[in-house]
Amino acid sequence: MKLKEKSHLDILGAGPAGLGIGYFAKKNRISVSIYEMSNRVGGNCKTILSGDFRYDTGAHRLHDKHPKITFEIKKLLGNQLLKIEAPSKIYYRGSSIDFPLNIKSLLNNLDLVQIIKIGFEKLSNIIRANDEIFSFKELAYQNYGKTLSDLFLINYTEKLWGSDANELDPKISGDRLSNLDLKSLLKSLIMNNANQKNLDGSFLYPEYGFGTIFDKISENIGHKNIHLNSKVEKLIHDGNRIREIQCSGKKISTAGLVINTLPINVISKIFDPDPPDEVIESLKSLQYRHVKLCVIYLDIPSFTENASIYFPEPKFPFNRIYEPKNRSKKMAPINKTCIVVETSLGTDEISTFFSDKEYFNKIKKCLIEERFIKESNIIKYEVGFIQNAYPILNVGIHEKIEPAISYFSSFENHLLHGRNAQFKYVHTHDLLYSSKEFIHQIIE
Repeated sequence: MKLKEKSHLDILGAGPAGLGIGYFAKKNRISVSIYEMSNRVGGNCKTILSGDFRYDTGAHRLHDKHPKITFEIKKLLGNQLLKIEAPSKIYYRGSSIDFPLNIKSLLNNLDLVQIIKIGFEKLSNIIRANDEIFSFKELAYQNYGKTLSDLFLINYTEKLWGSDANELDPKISGDRLSNLDLKSLLKSLIMNNANQKNLDGSFLYPEYGFGTIFDKISENIGHKNIHLNSKVEKLIHDGNRIREIQCSGKKISTAGLVINTLPINVISKIFDPDPPDEVIESLKSLQYRHVKLCVIYLDIPSFTENASIYFPEPKFPFNRIYEPKNRSKKMAPINKTCIVVETSLGTDEISTFFSDKEYFNKIKKCLIEERFIKESNIIKYEVGFIQNAYPILNVGIHEKIEPAISYFSSFENHLLHGRNAQFKYVHTHDLLYSSKEFIHQIIE
């Protein structure tokens, strides 16, 4: 689709996808209106201020994968964009193992028999190289071998996504499953050389929280162009074009080029007239993971040196803990800190999950038993909830929803963009890059 004579974009949703489109549209002198149902921009990438503490609604990090995107963010934030070195860990059976997995950490935490087995599996994978990967489990086994995958990756993945690893699309790895190099492994065994850089430990982060990226982007777009507390209720169409946008009871008589970042199952409910039956039917298999957060404020200067700690064992009623202060010292007072504990939930689990108080007490019990904290360290806690945090990418899901994608993309002034509209699992740096390319394509 070309922009041609259309000079205005109506962007639905002020999360990273919608704001990314708005930002690069403005750079190209295209006028925009953004409609957001909540009272803040940022979607799932907000920074919350609670007294003297700050934390993000997610363990977000910006990776320098696209130089042009990094340049834009640096231009917006200046000296507030920090280079951070803080590796992540997997906490398993009382030990902390580097993630992504590396040679040094494996040598420190596994016995020689396991290391040799891992080496043979790696050699076997090279000999039997299989280019056809259909599931996350196959991807994990090919990259790491069965031993390592079963120890650390499969259990965590199934806990996080709530699905069997054989049923999950390889794309959920988000390119995190970097290969262990067989040469490095053998060299480590023979020469006791265990030096390997943690590839996930270096990233960019704003001094006052990840959400400030999108606060700055919204300032650049112009607050008058962003309509908060404006829920899109109807997209009225004639089968060819979106004619009107009905938003919190208000109507825009003439819709411009509509960029839709809302969840695709929500889109199907606001189309008027309704989409065809086969489109509605194709979306019935969609599932999202929701996230329960417990923020625990601690009267200690530090909880861990790691960016995130992953907990694959089922005895822990949570998936991950991250400490905002390890991203920036400005996220907490100098002699105190806070941690954000995350648990992913399926829609069917929400109603039967622990109450907020029970959830906190379960977390507290685990952390005290594992000697992470003492009860006397705890100042207070808060519990939050993020709906539709990320789509569940089961094998074959995009073939199933193709009728919906094709239908919603068939309107001459309606385009889908972003994680939830296109039902894709993407990182922030990739999402901003695709927003830039998106604008480039429609004006070329």
